[in-house]
Amino acid sequence: MTGGDASGHGWWGKGNCKNDYADVYNCLYEYYTDGYWYKKACSPTKKLKPYGGSTWRTNARKKCNSESKLISWRNHVDVNVIDEPDTAEKPMNQAAIKCVAN
Repeated sequence: MTGGDASGHGWWGKGNCKNDYADVYNCLYEYYTDGYWYKKACSPTKKLKPYGGSTWRTNARKKCNSESKLISWRNHVDVNVIDEPDTAEKPMNQAAIKCVAN
């Protein structure tokens, strides 16, 4: 939660990549009682250096309509390292927060 919004960040770790920049974006998903996850917000894609920090990350935010009950949220991050092969996985973190966005 950030200022009454559901909020998630995206960044990358260099690992064994040769390049120093990647295109990164992240999206927030809210869980519904029908058993599905619904996309609520995505950040713009940014060309980032590795390892995060407040200047080297993306941010997706969705305003909460209510903070009356705990709801599960997921943050998916997509990283495409410049001029290197890409794999399909999207790292995901999940948390229950008091935010209903509907």
